[in-house]
Amino acid sequence: MYTFYKHAYLHIGLKEGEIAGEFDSNHIEQYADTLVKDLLEIDKENIAQEAILVNTIWMTVVFYLNGAAKSCRYPDVAEPYLYLDLAAGFYIGLGQDKGDDESGNMLYNLAEGISKDFNQDNGVSVVNEKILELLNDIKDNIIDKGLCSTHEENSYKKFRWNVGSIIGYMNVILVQRLIRHLLDGSDRDFMKMYALAILPQIRLCNPGAFDLMMNEFVGNTGDVDDPIGYMELLQSVYSCLGITCEMVGKFRGRDDGCVDRSGFPDDAVSYALMDRDMLEIEVLMEMEAYDAALDHYKYGRNSPDNWKFNTLWELATYDSVDTNLPLGQFINYNTENEKPVMNEYITSAIEGKSTFEYATKNQREWAVKRSLQGTLSYYAVMEKVTNALDLCGTTKKDQAVQEWDKALALAVGSIGEAMMIIDTAYEGYFGQTLLTLANEVCGLFGKCTASGEASIIDMWIDQNFRGLSFIEDDECLKLTQLVDTEVNPTLLVPIIQGILHYAVMNESLDEAQSDTLFAGEALARTVVPLINKENPEEAFLIQENMEFAQGTKYVKDGSENVFKAVATSLHGLSIDCSLIGKYAGLKYGNLCEEQKSSIGNDSAQPQEKTS
Repeated sequence: MYTFYKHAYLHIGLKEGEIAGEFDSNHIEQYADTLVKDLLEIDKENIAQEAILVNTIWMTVVFYLNGAAKSCRYPDVAEPYLYLDLAAGFYIGLGQDKGDDESGNMLYNLAEGISKDFNQDNGVSVVNEKILELLNDIKDNIIDKGLCSTHEENSYKKFRWNVGSIIGYMNVILVQRLIRHLLDGSDRDFMKMYALAILPQIRLCNPGAFDLMMNEFVGNTGDVDDPIGYMELLQSVYSCLGITCEMVGKFRGRDDGCVDRSGFPDDAVSYALMDRDMLEIEVLMEMEAYDAALDHYKYGRNSPDNWKFNTLWELATYDSVDTNLPLGQFINYNTENEKPVMNEYITSAIEGKSTFEYATKNQREWAVKRSLQGTLSYYAVMEKVTNALDLCGTTKKDQAVQEWDKALALAVGSIGEAMMIIDTAYEGYFGQTLLTLANEVCGLFGKCTASGEASIIDMWIDQNFRGLSFIEDDECLKLTQLVDTEVNPTLLVPIIQGILHYAVMNESLDEAQSDTLFAGEALARTVVPLINKENPEEAFLIQENMEFAQGTKYVKDGSENVFKAVATSLHGLSIDCSLIGKYAGLKYGNLCEEQKSSIGNDSAQPQEKTS
């Protein structure tokens, strides 16, 4: 969590023209100290004291909670009891009487002090009750039972789940305090302080809302002329903080119409949230927190599944897959050497091992991002689509619908959904799914709509509605045709556009010059196994030119030959060349002109929509 906050203040500083690594002329590691010193100059009663609690003490508790979880995973390194006791000690403090809002000076006291305003005082505030229950559950049912020392995987997952839940309730304190200062007097200084205490978490979840909140809650110094609008904006990011409307409650009984919203059905929401794990892994790698990045990848943090999280690792390994899809296996077609499967590739990139031993930091980051965004996302979506096909026409129609919904959730993602509502200038950075990849590359091929979104997205939405209709009506043959001729081919379009772009971008660069060498390879790993089924020679050429090999020129046969190989392969993938578009500025950039005959002459293909 501390890494995410440092990262946020790093970019806040850059946006304000600061030297890289500084916020308000101080090192980003000292962001909390910087905020407190600024508030001391205001000389307003209690504001500096509360700033220490919601910045320094809050993060200290989180640090020891995460330390306790890590020591449960590696009990030979440290004692989980020690870290858990330190977390509880910093949260409660000395001299705190149970349920008393007048004794004590720590976060426990803050929770007691605000609970009455939200009708959450049961002698002890609901927040404090929940946090102590979760702490005791860790102690009684994990540590005391000796489950940490057994290296039992599920114990670590449950430990992490409880830690995440505690952090969520600690966020409730910050949000409730922010709401009180918003609706009761609109004290701008306190509003700014509490907003800054939560905004770094929002940045990695809903970047558009982050920008709006920075402007309205932090940058705006005038009167709050639309408190209801402020409340709606705040409520829209509750899920970023691991909280719900019920957890926060109603301020002094006011019915503010709070609803926990998502554009996805309930059963699909957790899959949409997996793109937050992807973005957090990217940030952790950027900040060189590789152990934490690997932990996120393997154990998750944002996609709830009962008492644990759905994980990217599960999607990348064969264990969790019920289909015969070749999950990201990138084969050397000389048959002398088999390339690692997707999980090994991603893990090696995070750890800097194997192929990535001599790769630069940025090259490893690009390899992981494009692997998660391309290979993992595509095959995970197709797994859910295939599951829906298998269930179509059976008594498990509801499950078929759920699988179909999960496919769309994985393709779009929660961040992608948020960006469709609130624009952000950094979509290419924050976006992690196939949808945001499509938006990132559509302009290179002239395939964006007037609004700047990839035109292929309109097709995905239409396919989704038709697929649901076919499932409901038990029209399974139509569903199969839809998947084979439209869904599968159009999902590959942004991946192929990305491959072609990197072929052009990297052909004149050596391994020391380009951060994106592995980005092209990562995307190629998605389609080469598929192309090999019908066009093995073209698959081999694409592999030879897009994969990284130490001491070998990248794109050695030239991007034009890569374009030709892809053009020849489109028919076998059931992709209409017109969906790819024309790469601007290249005489060979139009794949349709590279084909000897149009794929449309051979079979019915989806026609692209315009908007």
